[in-house]
Amino acid sequence: MDKRARGEIRVRERNDGELNYTIRFRANGKRHSFSLGTDREGWTHRKAERKLEDVLAQVRAGVWKPEEPERRDPAGDQTFHEFASRWWAAKKGETRPNTQLDYEWRLRKHLLPFFADLMIAEIDVDAVERYREEKVIEREKVRAAAAAGTPFRDKRGQRRVPLSNESINKTLVLLANILDSAVERGGLETNPARGKRRRLKAPRPVRRVLEPDELVELLATAGEMDRSKRRDRQIGRRPMIAVMAKTGLRVTELCLLRWRAVDVHHERLIIEEAKTDAGRRQVDMTLDVVDELNAWRAHQGIVDLDAFVFATASGKHRDKDNVRTVLGRVVKQANKQRTASGRAALPPVVPHTLRRTYISLMLEAGAPLHYVMDQVGHEDSKTTLEIYAQVQKRLSRPQVKRAFEALLAETDLDSPDIPAEARGMMSSETSRSAKQRSGRKAKVAGGPQKWAPNAPSTPRG
Repeated sequence: MDKRARGEIRVRERNDGELNYTIRFRANGKRHSFSLGTDREGWTHRKAERKLEDVLAQVRAGVWKPEEPERRDPAGDQTFHEFASRWWAAKKGETRPNTQLDYEWRLRKHLLPFFADLMIAEIDVDAVERYREEKVIEREKVRAAAAAGTPFRDKRGQRRVPLSNESINKTLVLLANILDSAVERGGLETNPARGKRRRLKAPRPVRRVLEPDELVELLATAGEMDRSKRRDRQIGRRPMIAVMAKTGLRVTELCLLRWRAVDVHHERLIIEEAKTDAGRRQVDMTLDVVDELNAWRAHQGIVDLDAFVFATASGKHRDKDNVRTVLGRVVKQANKQRTASGRAALPPVVPHTLRRTYISLMLEAGAPLHYVMDQVGHEDSKTTLEIYAQVQKRLSRPQVKRAFEALLAETDLDSPDIPAEARGMMSSETSRSAKQRSGRKAKVAGGPQKWAPNAPSTPRG
């Protein structure tokens, strides 16, 4: 029995960047060394410590024996269940909690029921196509049952919702990510889940932003709702919406925002917890946002700097579903007022709508693209450029309208081809311009006014 058994953990970075964990210890008068595995396979320093403690306990008790080296099957000789489980164990620590839940839902509910017992080497294009077809057939069955008044229900008794093409495609993306690893390890020659032909056609979602007057009205409604509630139910609807719409914070960033991260003296928010490296940033605030937060803090009285800015009644942080509910009720109240005054309702508004609205307004105000990306924590310019294109389209509307009316103005009002009632419906500006040109048989020199993207915007008289 060796009561003084000692050991150590060694960590070595391999050429491929992975960290390999090894334990070394003395037993039976000899030094032993065993490689545990890599961080990609789920090993951490804490996990290696626990393994070393177990081994040393066996050495001290005199029962330790050298383990037979574990035989690892090549990737192609493993079932999808085995391979995907190891892949996820190594990947899980790199993902955020919400992403973990989403990936596990895709695996447990969809991929594993179909692929679990298939060997990795057996997964080909035909298998992927059959999986996709099965998901579509399953969806149609769910829809048919709901239409017949006998909806399918899950184990918890909740009504099953048919999967959209986009949701099915997300499961295929995860399958492709897992099989990428199998290709790298020699289990497959090519990835059968890669490529657009493996995906279902999914309509591109229409993402609206609020116009400035719509945002102002939404903030006013939120303020009215706060004032109409008793003090313990004034949850900061207006500052909550103002921060999202005027700083571009993600809803999770808003939920986790603490008072110590609100630097009113330098007019900035310090985002410490974010989904990406670019998300950890300092966000500039305008003076009206500073005023909103100062007023909200004064309303709360003396607050702990570690307290959440928009906490629940119990002091805990809100979650994205809670914020979505709060925002939805404000939008519903604003739409009631708009309907009563004969105006169209606001577009669907969720927390991400406010974030896109902020990007849109900043770009329209002339902020540089890289500054806006830094403000909202975008690593990729794709989303920012997409919104920029929408902003350019909106800014071009007045110029397009003027050019269009100028073309109409070339039309002779006295022409018998134009009905009298149609002439009366023409705008006063178009009619005035057309009358000035009546009697002309040819176009004015230089032709009709053309719209140019960079043409200066002149007020209409």
